[in-house]
Amino acid sequence: MVGFKLELGLLCNMDSNKNKTIVWFRRDLRIEDNPALAAAAREGSVFPVFIWCPKEEGQFYPGRVSRWWLKQSLAHLNKSLISLGAELVLIKTSSTLDALLECINAVGATKVVFNHLYDPVSLVRDHNIKEKLVELGISVQSYNGDLLFEPWEVYDDSGNAFTTFEAYWEKCLQMPLEPVSILPPWKLLPASGTMIKFSINELGLEDDSEKSSNALLGRAWSPGWSNADKALNEFIEENLLDYSNNRLSVGGNNTSLLSPYLHFGELSVRKVFQYARMKQILWTNEGNSVGEQSVTSFIRAIGLREYSRYLCFNFPFTHERSLLDNLKYFPWQPNAAHFKAWRQGRTGYPLVDAGMRELWATGWMHNRIRVIVSCFAVKVLLIPWRWGMKYFWDTLLDADLESDILGWQYISGSIPDGHELERLDCPEVQGSKFDPEGEYVRHWLPELARLSTEWIHHPWDAPESVLKASGVELGLNYPKPIIDIDLAREHLTKAIRKMWELEAASRGSGSNAAADEEVFDNSDRVETMAIPKVVLKGRAPPSCYTNSSNDQRVPSFQNLKNTNNKKRPKSIQEENPENLLKEGISRADEDLCSTAESSAAKKQTTSSRNSFYVPDSFSMSIGNASQCETSDLMRTEQEQDDMEQHNPSIDGFGNTVFVMHHTTADATRVQMQHIFSERGGC
Repeated sequence: MVGFKLELGLLCNMDSNKNKTIVWFRRDLRIEDNPALAAAAREGSVFPVFIWCPKEEGQFYPGRVSRWWLKQSLAHLNKSLISLGAELVLIKTSSTLDALLECINAVGATKVVFNHLYDPVSLVRDHNIKEKLVELGISVQSYNGDLLFEPWEVYDDSGNAFTTFEAYWEKCLQMPLEPVSILPPWKLLPASGTMIKFSINELGLEDDSEKSSNALLGRAWSPGWSNADKALNEFIEENLLDYSNNRLSVGGNNTSLLSPYLHFGELSVRKVFQYARMKQILWTNEGNSVGEQSVTSFIRAIGLREYSRYLCFNFPFTHERSLLDNLKYFPWQPNAAHFKAWRQGRTGYPLVDAGMRELWATGWMHNRIRVIVSCFAVKVLLIPWRWGMKYFWDTLLDADLESDILGWQYISGSIPDGHELERLDCPEVQGSKFDPEGEYVRHWLPELARLSTEWIHHPWDAPESVLKASGVELGLNYPKPIIDIDLAREHLTKAIRKMWELEAASRGSGSNAAADEEVFDNSDRVETMAIPKVVLKGRAPPSCYTNSSNDQRVPSFQNLKNTNNKKRPKSIQEENPENLLKEGISRADEDLCSTAESSAAKKQTTSSRNSFYVPDSFSMSIGNASQCETSDLMRTEQEQDDMEQHNPSIDGFGNTVFVMHHTTADATRVQMQHIFSERGGC
């Protein structure tokens, strides 16, 4: 496009061949607009490597559908790199650092480059790896390949991190953004060396029991950076114009479907932003207000993705506890039976059940449905928000930890501009609003397919004659409501009142009483912390360290004190659909996996009972999310039951698994605090 700055990763002269660089691929699986790859190609020979380390994934080991996407994307990337002259080396290891050192020794590399990640696990790992390599005399440089603005570039006038999206995004839109498009290298000089390599199958991203189900995913999705480019062009040219009008309709293809490509870095967010912005300028000049508004809404969704990374960087504890401390004393109801009914789509509320069954079968849900089902879990069933967050991570095709955190904290009122905790939206009303004809419900709940539109979202109110004529037997082939919505509202009100009472008692006694409470928000044993000012500490780098404005920063917390940061109840107001979970939050692999224990077990061995079953007759296409026969859908639910009955992690789900989660979380928190307080910026 005219006016864009083009940076070409051109073939360097032969003298530069002595500069051998390890290009460490992670969630940046593309050759176009890849700053790390382009920089390495300019300087000499390159050694592209992807390192798979299940041990380091911990409780956030990816789910089946996510691993399927990763496998396809790696194969696609490897073909592209081979065509440029350098093969992608695949390594499976128990230590990423050791694997990188093996690569460095094998080729005699003098430099390692990579693009930034912002989730708490990656922040700790990347910082430690960079520090160790620098100590060994290896030059290390990292780049922004995932965001429009780095998290450390956006602060308020006082130098504090923003804690509301509107203020953050307003600041971003006022900042200059230089359009940059980094073209793929024309050719790569491979760095020669000998080491043990793994095939794509040897990485263990997919086992035999998962292949039949995964094969069906390929009918709907085409992973890979070049396919991402096609999906972007199709959306911009065909669907962006009506995005604002269509995006809240839960049926059909009404969203961009770009979130999986963005998560795995197959698509550059800068490219997406540039394409959308050019359309906005064009439509503004033409006086096309509909198109202009659609682009504004779409760019806002990009902003929410940016904000999710911003929060994770500046407040790296948000994957385990609330940004605000308002839920520290909340009396969650860790009811395993309710959690199971929610996961399996058997709550008796059709729109909620349809969404959860779609998730089970396809690994995908419309963003609006994600908001509805997560709100139901937190507000109606009082399920700890982190249970839901982890289940989304375990099951969504576009599972994204940062966006998952933002979405669930928003729903639970854990961030300053989130849902009010006392606000409970009725699923029946939501169904009439977002699925007025009931087509979405009928598609995913075939047992209700013959029910008229009048009763489709509240079959419990239908006359017995209507139910009988429609073949619906409440309590038999479709469940009765798991709880009356008015009773749920009473429970929520009592829980909130109890929360404030516990907080008042704790503050009155001058002790942190919540540490002794049976709280399942993982806030216990963590002292109340004010939203801290985040500053960047500098220090003199070693002589071999490559210092650049591109390099990853690490936040440091100062002025921590026990001040109260929470939202007091406000009057219930109409939902603002703009403050929503991103078009894809997160996912992973088994119906019951929602804990550190189950994920750790999953990474050790994957069996058929720990993987999803998708009916053989299930067919999917981009245009129409999926088709599923009644008998096969019912069979899917039964297999979920069978799987859970034979999985020991379900029994005693509440206490045992969260004790294990504490161990992981506390260790991570201690390490993060050590890095932030003692070591300063990278």
